[in-house]
Amino acid sequence: MKRKNIVLTTSLLAMVSLFTACSTNVRSLTGDKVIKQSNGHLTVQGNVETKEVNINSKTSGRITAINIKEGDNAKGGQVLITIDNSTLQAKEAQTEAQIQAATGQKKAAEAAKQAAEAVLQKAKNGARPEELAQLKAQYDLAKVTYDRVKALSDQQFVPQADLDKAQTQFELAKQQYELAKNGARAEDIAAAQAQVSQAESTIQAAEGQIKQAQGGLSEVQTYINDTTITAPLDGIITQLNVEVGELVTPGMPLVVLTNTAAPWIECNVKETDLSKVKLNGEVSVKFSAYPNQQFKGKIVRINEKPDFAVKRATNDNGEFDVLSYGVKVELTSIDKPLHAGMTAIVDFGK
Repeated sequence: MKRKNIVLTTSLLAMVSLFTACSTNVRSLTGDKVIKQSNGHLTVQGNVETKEVNINSKTSGRITAINIKEGDNAKGGQVLITIDNSTLQAKEAQTEAQIQAATGQKKAAEAAKQAAEAVLQKAKNGARPEELAQLKAQYDLAKVTYDRVKALSDQQFVPQADLDKAQTQFELAKQQYELAKNGARAEDIAAAQAQVSQAESTIQAAEGQIKQAQGGLSEVQTYINDTTITAPLDGIITQLNVEVGELVTPGMPLVVLTNTAAPWIECNVKETDLSKVKLNGEVSVKFSAYPNQQFKGKIVRINEKPDFAVKRATNDNGEFDVLSYGVKVELTSIDKPLHAGMTAIVDFGK
């Protein structure tokens, strides 16, 4: 019985020693070191990144329709969500009516200005030759008539009333002729100029009202456009945060749209290995999702500044930290679906 216990104890100790040795070896070898030992290449783990767009509400209102659900493919320009805009449409109609009223006032003022300018021009220029000749003829006729009636009145052949009438017509014709011949008085010209200025002021006021109303109309129309939420690009609806009937406010997140057409890989390379990374260089890429396939990529960015979140001390530099720099790799040959966050192994070569 004692011999069996001794044998069992010895076996257990051997197993514990073997397990401890294996654990030590696994802990001492990181993933990239294992790969380096197998092929001598700089190999770094990264993750797939995709273009993700957060679509937020730009206006307030109640959602009236949702035309998509999570997982749907959306095309750029496709209507995703509509928000009630009945109040905004009423405001739009009111503003358009204000523009029409101000436009009518402007047209009336322009017509009044034209009439006032014609009166002013006539006052400045005086009567035309034909008008002056006509007034002269009327004056001559009135004078002859008056002289004849006065001669008859002196002989008491006509009543005093006929003489008074002839004299009145003569004086009126004389005034009209003298006015036309001598031109308008300064006060008449000033009055005509005042009418022109008043019409100009009315036009300017109407134009100001039109511009103000047009600005309000543009603002309202922008708000109306914002009530129709469209997809800014092609992609997959990865998150839908609202429901029909829900009241939304400006800045509220509505939809997350992910574009997987051009995924890329983000990885971090230690500064001690950065000399092996060349801008525009070609790399090989493998994905955990497709272990038996290899894809090509191109280095399109090496960050100028390090990522301090991943600095660490290593055996190579003792107590000093080794910084890591972000590297972006665009895939140049991919015929498989990729999703954000997928694990990728990037081989930068020797």
